Amino acid sequence: MPIARFSPFELLLLKSRNQADTAGLLLLAWVLASKGHLSEADRQRLTDLARDFRHGHELEPVIEIAAQQDLGAIQLAAEVMQKDCGGEQAHPFLRQAITLAVADGKLTSAHHHILRFLADLLGVSPPKFAMLFTEVAGKEFTNPDDPSRTGYWQAKERHRQQQEDRQRQHQRSHDRQSHERRSSGQQHRQHSGAGGSQRQHRQHSTQEPPPGDRTQRALAILGLEPGASRSDIRKAYRRLAQLHHPDRFFAEGEAMVASASQRFQKIKKAYEYLMEAS
Repeated sequence: MPIARFSPFELLLLKSRNQADTAGLLLLAWVLASKGHLSEADRQRLTDLARDFRHGHELEPVIEIAAQQDLGAIQLAAEVMQKDCGGEQAHPFLRQAITLAVADGKLTSAHHHILRFLADLLGVSPPKFAMLFTEVAGKEFTNPDDPSRTGYWQAKERHRQQQEDRQRQHQRSHDRQSHERRSSGQQHRQHSGAGGSQRQHRQHSTQEPPPGDRTQRALAILGLEPGASRSDIRKAYRRLAQLHHPDRFFAEGEAMVASASQRFQKIKKAYEYLMEAS
């Protein structure tokens, strides 16, 4: 008969004095590791908490599994916790998870999703969890910005346009100052050369650089050929939106969510442009 092979976390559960405590430690380590790394301060926080857990094994394997973002082990730990801990019994554990999530002062979007997942897993209602969070963190548990909302990207676009406007204003001011310095020479050159320089400056200011072929760029983003139908555009958008939606990457850290959000925005803009143009 083939020999059964156990994963590292399954072996820890087999050796554990209390499987729910071992599962809880892994989930708490997951909260810490969701930042993308485990610092020495994070390890010390987890070590301090582990003294009150009845696990009976070394803590380092738990930290290694969490650092690897082993979703299979995390899912198994969640199932063990769900069986043995729920409702008000889960409140102490959730308080510990909240404490670790806000230890650095900022609640990341990954932490937000993980805390909501743990509360739902353990049967704690959103209002009750929000109260627990306020008690522990001293502030409200607010929803993070949702990259799938149109308003999220409209705010991003307004911010980008404001930055570009400030840059243009700064450039115009710099151009004027440069022109004034060049025109401070001889009187004849000031009158004869400044007019041409000013005309050049006005022409330069009013002429926008020739735009690229936006349709070609939008088609390339969606992986389509020229002449694609509206149906082709919709199908390509749905496929790519599902593949690159930021919610798929929350467990991989905030940097991955931000990167996915940028890709998702490009896909969405390309789709909207092609649908309007077709």
